[in-house]
Amino acid sequence: MKAALVFQSLGIGGVERVGVAYAQMFQELGYEVDIYNLEPSANEMEPSFPEGCHIYHKYVPEVLLPDRYFNGVKRWWWGKYAYPILYLGTSSLLYLYRLTMGKRRTYDIAVAFSGHFRDLTFVSRNFIKGRKKIAWLHVGSLMDNMVASSAYGDIYRKLKNICTLSSDGDYRVLLRNIALRELNIRRIYNPLRLEQNEADAAFVRELKETYGDFLLMVGRFDPDKDQKTVIYAYEKLYQKHGVRNKLVFVGGGSTLEECRALADALGLSNQIVFFGSRQDVANFYSAARLALHSSPAEGLGVVLLEAMKYRLPVVATDSPPGVREVLGNDEYGLTCHVGDPLDMAEKIFRMLTEPDLYDHYQKQGQKRIVDFSYEKIRDELSRILSELK
Repeated sequence: MKAALVFQSLGIGGVERVGVAYAQMFQELGYEVDIYNLEPSANEMEPSFPEGCHIYHKYVPEVLLPDRYFNGVKRWWWGKYAYPILYLGTSSLLYLYRLTMGKRRTYDIAVAFSGHFRDLTFVSRNFIKGRKKIAWLHVGSLMDNMVASSAYGDIYRKLKNICTLSSDGDYRVLLRNIALRELNIRRIYNPLRLEQNEADAAFVRELKETYGDFLLMVGRFDPDKDQKTVIYAYEKLYQKHGVRNKLVFVGGGSTLEECRALADALGLSNQIVFFGSRQDVANFYSAARLALHSSPAEGLGVVLLEAMKYRLPVVATDSPPGVREVLGNDEYGLTCHVGDPLDMAEKIFRMLTEPDLYDHYQKQGQKRIVDFSYEKIRDELSRILSELK
């Protein structure tokens, strides 16, 4: 049996790390696994895939993706007239572009793993031949994706099978979209290996000696991660409560320099540390005091689970649907309002100054991660694959 996992890109990120785990799961379930990277310049995660995975680079330009133009229908009055022309034109060009890629490989299962237009289009328009196809939704529930663009619905119907991290709101989508009711929708959590990755003891010790009991946020720098809220929350902690714990960010991306500039403007450049993209996040989890998370919306939040694995309590914005899926109603970590630095600052302050609360969430996190264990999710994946349309 052969399976293909198709990624929008393979830079360092949460979806990509999850993809590495699923590639190994597919292998353990008896599949030969091929990996497709549709943005070859973003390839930092490629060496992390298991031995035996073949990696193929197949660039697909964004301008050739027909469905990405659908939102113009709602944005401009003339969009409803332009969209059919753009759709037909780009569809024709995309077909011709596909012909330039040569012979297509055939797979028992083809997975659009990133869940973006590029990898969804690659699989649904048969750049590779998949006897059965899956759309993997990492950014949220089916409802979240349909709200972002109803063009997703047309693609999902072609693929027939959806794996999602949350079923929140699915019934409302299906109630209003008769054409989607035949979809095979299955919820499956991202897997987590409960054993801690071997950390570099010397580097962990160096981090602790240099930065003390620091606060940590891991994630790419992007508007949909909203590191600015964490920086503003830290300013309030620093000014109002006199908190002097350092704040450490691990991750790179488009808003990194903007966030550096904000830290400088607030006079916090000596307190806030930006490490950029790192593969050795285990070292930072091992050394930190508290984990923070600030996305306005989150599919699941692998970083929350990773933090819990290293016994780090979590303070996170109540980002739908994923953070509530992981933390419950403050059962396994403290949540704060999205985009509210003051609320975040107060929750961080409580976690730092109430030892019983800190210990409680350390223990609760250890209980919660069992539900996301690698072995449990692998069994669920096996069941889902046996029920594909």
